[in-house]
Amino acid sequence: MSTVINTNLASLFAQNSLANAQTNLAQSVQRLSSGLRINGAKDDAAGLSISQNMQSQINGTNQSVRNLSDATNLLQVADSSLATVQDMLLRLKQLAVQGYDGSLSTQQKLSILNEMKDLNAEINQTAERTRFNGIKLLSNTNNVDPYASDLRSGSDLITTAVSITAAASTIAGLGAAGTVKGATASTYTVSLGDDYKNKLAGQTFTFTNSGRYLTMNGTIDGMTTSQTLAVNDVIGNGAAATVTQELDFDAFGTKIMLSTLTAATTGTYLGSTIATGFNDMSTLGVTGIVGTLTNINLSGAETGTITITDNDSGTVTLTGTVNGLATTQSLALQTVSKNTSKTFEFSSFGVSFEVKAYAQDLSATRIADALSAANFGTAAGTGKLVVAGAGNTSLEFQSGPTSKSFIRVETINVMTASSGIYAGSTDQMKSVGSRITGDSAGDLGSLTAVDTQETWQTAFKNTEVAVDAALEYISTQRGIYGSQINRLGYVSTNLISQSTNLQASRSSIIDTDFASETAKLTKGQIMQQAATAMLAQANQMPNVILSLLK
Repeated sequence: MSTVINTNLASLFAQNSLANAQTNLAQSVQRLSSGLRINGAKDDAAGLSISQNMQSQINGTNQSVRNLSDATNLLQVADSSLATVQDMLLRLKQLAVQGYDGSLSTQQKLSILNEMKDLNAEINQTAERTRFNGIKLLSNTNNVDPYASDLRSGSDLITTAVSITAAASTIAGLGAAGTVKGATASTYTVSLGDDYKNKLAGQTFTFTNSGRYLTMNGTIDGMTTSQTLAVNDVIGNGAAATVTQELDFDAFGTKIMLSTLTAATTGTYLGSTIATGFNDMSTLGVTGIVGTLTNINLSGAETGTITITDNDSGTVTLTGTVNGLATTQSLALQTVSKNTSKTFEFSSFGVSFEVKAYAQDLSATRIADALSAANFGTAAGTGKLVVAGAGNTSLEFQSGPTSKSFIRVETINVMTASSGIYAGSTDQMKSVGSRITGDSAGDLGSLTAVDTQETWQTAFKNTEVAVDAALEYISTQRGIYGSQINRLGYVSTNLISQSTNLQASRSSIIDTDFASETAKLTKGQIMQQAATAMLAQANQMPNVILSLLK
């Protein structure tokens, strides 16, 4: 190698080696300090992609384990309540058999019947209060047919389109003495903010002005409100034109568009003139939605169609079938005061309507008109309420990292009444209620102190048969819930194992191997020191040339 001064190749080699050693050392320090082998995409692009996909699967799997824990808890809540119901049915069985005792007096049998009625009532109460996160587990009820599904989120009861009424739509006077001649009018349009259509409905607003300042006056949410805005001057440019300006009365949710038609002359159309003209001519009235039907409760309604009729003067009649019998019930509605709600209950049908009024009172007549004209769950005709069967409410829980994996849990209805708020949907449970409280022949509920021993025994026998069928039904349901709880346990165990193995696989990709990395750190430190020493030696090599020059 030539002996030169300008280019010290040995120094350059040493510098490169030192730079590489420092890079490797920095990487080792970063990995050891963070605990991660991959701290950025540059460290291992393919490994980063694989590890992130694994992390997605791990997150989904872990959340699924929590989902299944909720499902297990839900089933355990339902099962514990079913156990209570089963205990009460067993007691009913005992009482039904006790009623056969020929040594009992009629009064003693009536006492047995009273206890049976209390147990029947408690079965319904237990079913009603058994909920998980607000979901009814043992008392799912009827609902409106899918045609009326929008009612669940609250649909309009009064559906008058939102519009604006005013005394005039043209403000005259811009061509009067003292102003620019030839201007025919200033016109206006009004827009209403969506958030305010219910607040302003049925109200009237007025305007006053002081010079060019126009003030809107009215009531919002029961509070007297006013807002003042300035009306701008309009400059004529010698040509006929329409100049528009917006007055945003945001306190009222109202925007007024003022359009001034200028003449083919020059001059100023004063804002005070426009404001005075608007004030003199305009009263703003708002029509719109004044009330909504916020809820239809069908907890006791039977499957079928109910006809709603308006009898005038705010009275509504429901007509339909209850327990196989043609039934009619009329109810005189009441006025719903503004900003309040009221529920109208038709107990014979197990139906109630909740109505909310907005900015003005909602009269009974108007509510009756709206209900009788509505179309609840039918494709044709008005004044019809179609009630769909209860069926089971399906609750689905994702049981894996993909949406294709899920487990379905069905809620049930173990209430015993045939109608009303405790209406059941299972024949076995409804039979128990009808035998204990019913007034038909062979039902305990129809018996009195004057009935014969034979009549009492027949009723107790019928009740015992019904209770046996109900016990078998409850046992079957508990068996279903028990097997699902066991299944969920196995699935959860499997998912936890999957998550553990996935995390181990991801760790092998992304985590730092400290044994290996500390060795690299030691190597890097030695290489850095060696490169530094060699760089110092290389930098001294040109000194040889000085001896040649002496």
